[in-house]
Amino acid sequence: MTARRALITGASSGIGAAAALELARAGGAIWITYAGRAAEASRVADECRAAGSPDVRVSRLDLRDPSSIEDLISEIEESWGALEVLVNNGGVCPYIPFEDIEIDDWDLVLETNARGTFLLTRAALPLLRAAGGDRSVVNISSIAGQVGALQTGMHYAASKGALLAITRSFARLLAGEGIRVNAVTPGPVASAITDQLQGEGREKLAGSIPLGDFGEPQDVAWIIASLASERARFITGATYDVNGGVRID
Repeated sequence: MTARRALITGASSGIGAAAALELARAGGAIWITYAGRAAEASRVADECRAAGSPDVRVSRLDLRDPSSIEDLISEIEESWGALEVLVNNGGVCPYIPFEDIEIDDWDLVLETNARGTFLLTRAALPLLRAAGGDRSVVNISSIAGQVGALQTGMHYAASKGALLAITRSFARLLAGEGIRVNAVTPGPVASAITDQLQGEGREKLAGSIPLGDFGEPQDVAWIIASLASERARFITGATYDVNGGVRID
């Protein structure tokens, strides 16, 4: 992966940060984005440099704002000219009972997680096309998008289900151009999102995992890096479960 250039959204912590580090260790150039945690994103960038990445960039991105997406793509085009890898990890996950979800709550989650991913992927296509060869888009969905809202909010589950449909649609549309599009569906993983659960709710969720405990971001990151690699050149439209056995097909 030495020559591969990767954009990873939502990479200031959790799965996004772990994926950025995994790709950096493989020698990729890394461009990470954050929504509001500038200091954390800067720390991740330093860790990517220490891990061996030859080029690391950091940008703020608001997935709800089309102009923010356009500005990011223009910045990448000016600096790199092309992308081989796009990891769509940025998103939000508020824990709100479905009875309490307001219209603004619903719009925030769907516009960030589903619409934002669609808009960014579409905007990045000229950069992916410019790279040529094997190119990979990896969308981070969730087990909630497969089984529905159990612990998470219903709007989050809806957004992650939509992301699976977006993945399959882009996979079919872009396969003829050599652009692969796959999804990863993590189950309960230790992160800022699951840190919102405390006490009995967290214990109940941990107890429902057949492998016995929450996963770690690194458990998901290596799958992302594998799908981003040229070695996965014959895989597209697939969904990879990383859930500790919570859902077995």
